[in-house]
Amino acid sequence: MPHKLPFRAVVLFFCCVFSVQVWADVLTLGSAINKAGRQRMLSQNIMKNHLALALDVDVVRARQELDRSVALFEAQFQELEEYAPSQSVRSALAVVDPLWQDYRALALGPASRDSAAQLLDRNNALLKSCHQVVLELQSFAGRESAQMVNISGRQRMLSQRIAAYYFAQALGFHDREYTDAFAAARQEYSTGLHALRAFPHNTPELNQALKKVDSQWALSNTGFDQLDGGRYVPHVIAVTTSGMLRRMDEITGLYENLDTTLSSGAVASAH
Repeated sequence: MPHKLPFRAVVLFFCCVFSVQVWADVLTLGSAINKAGRQRMLSQNIMKNHLALALDVDVVRARQELDRSVALFEAQFQELEEYAPSQSVRSALAVVDPLWQDYRALALGPASRDSAAQLLDRNNALLKSCHQVVLELQSFAGRESAQMVNISGRQRMLSQRIAAYYFAQALGFHDREYTDAFAAARQEYSTGLHALRAFPHNTPELNQALKKVDSQWALSNTGFDQLDGGRYVPHVIAVTTSGMLRRMDEITGLYENLDTTLSSGAVASAH
């Protein structure tokens, strides 16, 4: 029987052959916070796509996106381990590792209502541990602009968490735990948008991008509100939340650039 490579070795080989830039990038604190924040999003994106497969919604797209998200989570986890600038960051990553191993195996397995229930059960622990990595990096940075990278990155996660819990309800998970998680994610997304719009150092480009997200969010809410009448439109929600994710990913990149600019200015003024 041929020897089977560990999953991480396969991911490392894949990234080296097809995406050398992933490993060539030298992380800064801003980019590390961005990538650690993306880990939160990927945990929710993986759950969303597994639930989409269980629902038989956009199956080809969901399978491709699920596989890409798993590979990206694994690659970024290794980058963050190599970069970790403090013991507290390393300790936080050590908590993520075993939770991720279990979550990944379940997410890549056959999708059903039962597997969806197991993934939903494990989801919050992984998300919380990924969030702690972001907080440790933000604390190490000690800058308000770094906090904006965190908040905008969290909006990416919330867009996928909203979709995942919408799909959970479409699968018949109507327990208070799931409906409350859906409502809380929607409220947190609105609160996050308000915090980003209020940041005094926003550039005109950022303000324009946030204005577009506001319009997209208002449109998405019309689809969410139909839940009250028991009408589910999972295809529509898949499209709108993917759009929200793309815009917030662009905005997080803008905040990462702004953080680099502001931190360089602070260093210059100190000298």
